[in-house]
Amino acid sequence: MNVMLFILYIFIGWKFGNWKDFNKYYSTLLFLIIGDFLYQFILFNHSMWEFHPRGSIDYSLKLNHTLIALGKMLIQYPVTIAVFLGRMSSERKKQVLMIVLWIGIYAITEGIAHITGVLIYHNGWNIWWDIAFNVMMFPMLLLHYKRPFIAWILVVPIVLGLWWIFDVPFYVLK
Repeated sequence: MNVMLFILYIFIGWKFGNWKDFNKYYSTLLFLIIGDFLYQFILFNHSMWEFHPRGSIDYSLKLNHTLIALGKMLIQYPVTIAVFLGRMSSERKKQVLMIVLWIGIYAITEGIAHITGVLIYHNGWNIWWDIAFNVMMFPMLLLHYKRPFIAWILVVPIVLGLWWIFDVPFYVLK
């Protein structure tokens, strides 16, 4: 199922992605990937969610959480950025609609992934936190694209707030 989702994202990227201007939003892709890498590294022993293989292709490729997470970083995130920022309007109303569209896309795919057992939640995280995170993430991606320094400043209290809300113990750090 994970491979099928990656293939779907490749198709979406091919069909709708603005790749000719990708260098303009490459740093925002790195912002997204760095955030995920930090989550994967720092909370390795205290995961909020975990990816699992589902389906014969996933199992034949011996996919595990790490490989699926890397696949998301290498396929899903670049496509998301190429379509989300690549088709972003300068008109405020259309920006809001694009943000809502992508929150919906992520909510639906993550909901299906959870229902099918591809995505398992841990330590108090759930679909509602996923949606709330996406409500924060997509405006932050747009902010990073326009004003990266402000986005980096704002991400610190967001991370600390989530750390506090989920009462992540410091002993999980190496």
